[in-house]
Amino acid sequence: MAYFNQHSGMDLTPIFNQYLRHTAIPTLELKFDESARTVSYRWQVDQAGFSMPIRVGKKDDWQIIEATTEWNTMSTSLKKEDFDVPTDLYYVNVVKQ
Repeated sequence: MAYFNQHSGMDLTPIFNQYLRHTAIPTLELKFDESARTVSYRWQVDQAGFSMPIRVGKKDDWQIIEATTEWNTMSTSLKKEDFDVPTDLYYVNVVKQ
């Protein structure tokens, strides 16, 4: 892990620990407030300190967010049914509320 941490300039230990030491894969929780045009997001994981960037939004116009285990909110013009996460690029679950 030290190799990856050194070469990425990031502490990837919590990501490795989540995937290697826990049975559940990360779940990106999304809560939509369409009237405010926002979406709140966080990771539901077993590993403390977990933080992982992920693409969200619409194909061909992805935004990269740095999701953590704490709720964060972003503006979006997309409706819940149009807001995507490219799960073919990430080994994660996604829950939309």
